[in-house]
Amino acid sequence: MTFATIGRLAACSLLLTLAACAGGRSALPAATYDFGPRPAEAAVDGAASAAARPVSLELRLAPWLDTPAVNYRLAYDDASRLMAYGQSRWAAPAGQLLNLRLRQQLGGGNGGCALRLEVDEFTQVFDSPTQSRGVLQGRMTLFDKQRKLIFERPFSVEKPAPSPDARGGVVALSLAADAFGQEIGRRLADLEREARLAPCR
Repeated sequence: MTFATIGRLAACSLLLTLAACAGGRSALPAATYDFGPRPAEAAVDGAASAAARPVSLELRLAPWLDTPAVNYRLAYDDASRLMAYGQSRWAAPAGQLLNLRLRQQLGGGNGGCALRLEVDEFTQVFDSPTQSRGVLQGRMTLFDKQRKLIFERPFSVEKPAPSPDARGGVVALSLAADAFGQEIGRRLADLEREARLAPCR
């Protein structure tokens, strides 16, 4: 084996070592998030109040949002472009997490009426490089046992993000989910007082 061959082999070995090290640095584990624990007293109160309401929840997320991706938009640049963080993700598809949180707040519900929640926006929206908010938008529709429309209205909940990154977006979206659950509870209470839930029984 000549000195030239030995030199080439040593150089190749060095390049392979550097590539392996570089690969190790880039293969960092993704940060995984959910909405965090729900206070026990709030869950109990929500379940107790929902027990008196003959309403079940049907949650539907737009297919492009119902994934584990933590999505964001740069409204100051191109609001129509949906992007996702590369090193951060939800612990499950967003629809599953949102459905779980709402049921923690409102109870499972197995009544004759169905409250359909159609979510078409669940993203962190940047108004500038340093200012962002969690946005939860869509439409809620209440049907009776024969699927006749009782109530329909759009909803929009926004919460400011504490930081301009994935962690801040997760906090804002989690707070928006909690606020949305409270809004649903108030809306159902109003309908109960107005005797508009009578067809559900």
